[in-house]
This record gives sequence, structure tokens and C-alpha cells, in this order.
Amino acid sequence: MNLKVLLVRPHVFLPTSQWLQSMLRLEPYAQELIAGAIHHPHDVRICDLAVENKPIDAFKRVLHEYQPNLVGFGGFSSQFRTNRELAAITRELLPNAITCMGGVHASSMPTDCKYPDIFDFIVRGDGVSAMKVVIAAIEKNESLPESDWILPTASPNFDKLALKSPPALHLDGINTKPRRELVDMSKYFCICYGQPGEKIDTLFPEIACVRTSVGCPNRCSFCVVHFLAKGKYLQRKVEDVVEEIASLPQKYIYFVDDETFINTKRMQQMAEMLLERGIKKKYICWARSDTVCKHPELFDLWKKAGLELVYIGFESLEDNNLNAYNKKATASQNREAREILRKLNLNIHAALMVNPDFEEKDFLTVQLAIKEMAPAEFAFTVYSPPPGTQEFKEFQDKFICDDPCLYYDCLHTILPTKLPLKKFYRYFSILYALGAAKIPAKVNKVKLPLHDHIKFVLGGMKFGWQMYRMYREYDRKYW
Repeated sequence: MNLKVLLVRPHVFLPTSQWLQSMLRLEPYAQELIAGAIHHPHDVRICDLAVENKPIDAFKRVLHEYQPNLVGFGGFSSQFRTNRELAAITRELLPNAITCMGGVHASSMPTDCKYPDIFDFIVRGDGVSAMKVVIAAIEKNESLPESDWILPTASPNFDKLALKSPPALHLDGINTKPRRELVDMSKYFCICYGQPGEKIDTLFPEIACVRTSVGCPNRCSFCVVHFLAKGKYLQRKVEDVVEEIASLPQKYIYFVDDETFINTKRMQQMAEMLLERGIKKKYICWARSDTVCKHPELFDLWKKAGLELVYIGFESLEDNNLNAYNKKATASQNREAREILRKLNLNIHAALMVNPDFEEKDFLTVQLAIKEMAPAEFAFTVYSPPPGTQEFKEFQDKFICDDPCLYYDCLHTILPTKLPLKKFYRYFSILYALGAAKIPAKVNKVKLPLHDHIKFVLGGMKFGWQMYRMYREYDRKYW
């Protein structure tokens, strides 16, 4: 049986989350990797609804034109409601198609995905190796194997299997070549801030994703990675990563590792190899502040290799908050890391966290942190317990929304706020407004194309207004 496989990245449901994509839109990398496991005589397509203005209409059109007999959905917990709706549409239009659900939500909360009427099976953990097993079973006309990895939703063993922890990471998930030719790469972009006084061609250059590793050994309380990866950290061969980067036409590369600089010796080798081969790209990556403090020479080397923007989860400049998050970094390390990167002329994406129990004085403390950390691209998140973890179960009686997973997107709180919700989000929106005034391009007087400047300003205004009114996305009783 020759299969026609459709891999779907869902669109975002909540309005505020949708506006974020106007500033950063990455390719559907997970779907590209899974597509890499599907070979002739089978056919595969990727349907990225994140780039569609009318995603439901676009999805129905693809189903009608392509007529797939295997449809795979995936995404984060906040996208699960959308995936359910898309699966129901698939079942209605193509009742004989096999449907499956994978991604972070299926891995962390499999029992939440038990919908035999719309999902035939779910996949926990690595989807690349799972797709190989599923296709092999279909080719042989065999039943799907049951495990804590591949769970048929109608199986009497589903509940028992779903109680197990997520399966271990698989090397297929990082060593498979992504099928970028299945998407229009011109639709994916980042924000480039340039260097002080520089004139840049565009503020929104096209970008490609590269994964060099998966997993993280750290145990931050707000992060689900250690739960899903079981503390493991898998790495690709440096030579393979460099070869992939060299093959890409995009100038900007976004490392989608959970934490890029964990193995510092490996990252040194990678930078040296990129320099030796004369590969001229611009890089965006994640790093921890304590890593920057311990290895400033490594970031100097990466600056020479093309590193332009470093994402750091500072979370806070208060040690009591950092200890509560189990961050294993100190406020002094955060400040030192900021100074090291400033001296290297590396742009920073500074992620700071807000707690639901914040009062006015706490928001004012974050405002002071903005002034201290600037210039930087600022992002502010609201602490919520990750779905599927023990902490999530402990808080479930306190959630202020009927579907907490839908609201688990780093912007929406799922826990009650100490301030009235309306006031909480007005203070929260002020943080974004203050942060927008301190972006590197503005502070460093980078010369931008006029149309990009207008796009950024209008997009920021729309996002700020949506943020200001975000309390309206909750039941009125919490306002």
C-alpha cells in the first residue's frame, strides 16, 4: 500500500499568541524531520497552518486536493484544542484516513488525547522513529505495536500504557535530515537588530532552523524539557551540523536546541570548524547566564563565527525568584553575563518571568530590571506549572480556566493572580511597552528600511493593545 501522508502544524488559537508570530515565525521543523522518515514509494506533504490567513479553509482545501490516507497532527499543549478540531474535520471529510497525534502534549499528557473517534493512535516521544515503525506495520498489513511509545487509542491497554513516563529520546529525532523542500522557506523569518550604527537590508530576514542537540540536564521548575527527555542530552556529530549549515541558502540560522551551549568543548569545535571552512552565516541561539560567565572566550569565538543574537532565560534579577524556579543561577551571574555579552557587542534576547502572585511593587522591580539589562530584545512570560508534571497535577484545583492547556503558552496565567486579572495584565503590558523602547536597533541607532520600521511599529502597537486586553480572554468572573 502506497501511503499519502499529511503532516500538520496547527495554527494558534488565542488572539494574543497569534500576534507573536508577526515578529518571529520559524519553519515547521518537527514536521520536516518526520517527513524525513518517509521514503518512496510513499508520498508526504506538510500543511503549515501557522502561515495561513484562513487556516481552516486552507486545511479543508488540502484534504480535498491531496486525499491523504495518513494524517499526523502535532504541537504544544496550547495547540491541542486546535488539533482536536482539525482531526474532527479530517474524520468527517476522510473517514477512512488514519489519524494520529504527537508532539509535546501527546508526550506529556497522553490520557488527554484519548479520543478514539478522531485519533487512531498517539505517539509519545520521538516522532521520526515512530513514523518508521507505523509505516512498516501498515506496509505489512499488521496491527500497530502497542507500547508506551505508540498507543492505539481504542486499545484496552491504553490507560495502563499512558501512566508510564514518556519514552527515552531517540537519535533518529536529531540525525534525520529535515525535508525543507516541502515548505515555502520564504515565509519564515526572525528579527535582525544589526550592530551599532549599521545599515541593514531588512529587519525581518529569512531564517532556517538547525538542531544540534536535544534535551537538557537542568531542572528548572517552569520547563517541561527535563520531564520529556528524562534528563538525557543527545548530540549530533559536529561535522554533520556544519555540513547542514553550509548547505543552507539562508543567511540566518536559528539553533532550536533546548540549550545550545551545554557541551562547551563541542561548541568550541563547531565554531572553529565553521571559521576554518569560511562559512559566513548569522546565528541565533539559547544559552544560560552561568555558561556565559564561565566561558566568555567561547562566546567571543562564536561572535567571530557569526553569532548575532543570544537568547538567555534570565527570568529574574532577584535571587529568591531564581531559587524558586530552581534555576541554579544567581542574580549576580545574570548581571555578569549581560556585561560580558555587551562588551562583545552581542545582541541579547532577555527573557524575564512574572509570577501570578506579583503585586505592583514586583512589577516595578521588573521595570528596573529592564532599565538595567537594556539594550535588549525583551520577552516576558507568566509562570505556570508545565502540563503533565506532578506540579501541574498539584495545582489543578486552582486553575482559573476550564482548559488550562489551551492557556499554557507562556503569556496566559493558568493560576489565580493576586492582583485583579485586568490590573495584572495592564501591568504586564506595560513591561512589553517599556521593553519595546529598549530594543537594540533603536538604542544602537541601526538604520532600518522604512517599510520594516513601519511594520515593526504597527505590529508592536497591535500586540500591545491585544496584551492590554488579554484579561478578556478569560471568564468575566476573573476580571
